[in-house]
Amino acid sequence: MIKTTLQEVIAMSPEERMDYMKESGGQLLDQMLEEIGSIDPVLRDEQIYRLFIIMLTEQLIENEVMENLAVELISDRRLFYAIGEMNTDSVFTRSFASLWLAGLLTIDQETPYLEEAVRRLVMERCSTYLQQERDVRGFVEDKGWAHSIAHGADLAAVMAGHPLTEKRLMPILLQGVSDSFWKGTVYTDDEDKRLVAVIMALVKKEYPEEVLVEWVEQVFDRLEVEKSRSGYSRQFFQARTNTLHFMKTFYFALKMHHQAPRLQQVVSHFIQKWFSL
Repeated sequence: MIKTTLQEVIAMSPEERMDYMKESGGQLLDQMLEEIGSIDPVLRDEQIYRLFIIMLTEQLIENEVMENLAVELISDRRLFYAIGEMNTDSVFTRSFASLWLAGLLTIDQETPYLEEAVRRLVMERCSTYLQQERDVRGFVEDKGWAHSIAHGADLAAVMAGHPLTEKRLMPILLQGVSDSFWKGTVYTDDEDKRLVAVIMALVKKEYPEEVLVEWVEQVFDRLEVEKSRSGYSRQFFQARTNTLHFMKTFYFALKMHHQAPRLQQVVSHFIQKWFSL
């Protein structure tokens, strides 16, 4: 039933959608939220998430409703639902809650609508998601994209670029990125590009270059410590591969945008050092 309704609303003209939302928008959003983590990839991704972005783009959701949505999405029922579980369907709820939040914070970045106290709460909760997520699957057979690290990175990138994000949250975002290298897998679905977007948002925001240089050094220090402690373990090789994939993508992103020359040099130095091991 909901799939039919969603498809009909997606197929409407913007004017028809506006009229529909005035009549039934609240009920439809509630239904979409309840199915945000559906294991049906067509319903979850192609219909619910697609329509949600259309609603945001066409400004069909009132500010108060968006604010209430943000508060609901950061709850233990959504973004932190069963956080810490691995290889269960709960990841779809968390992952798509992070995408919805990225959309809501993008709107707030362009035209602030969140009350200051609500924004602070939302930002604080969102800043820790990447660190806490443990289910790092990309594509799940028959259920579609979980992609929690990529979606979590999208959320972190919006926060990193948001002009009203408190400075005290930036180290948490950076930690979330570096922790992602150590989650017991090698990423194969462009997670590195999405994670790099977090750091590039900070670069474009003129976050202190020396702090980012120190962060890069710490990322490689962690590899050095693991190698000294455990040798060439599987965990070490997985983290090294993830780190190098990330750093190579990061280097070329900096180079293409002609930004942070010292940071470029430091990243290049470590790539050359660790690539030969």
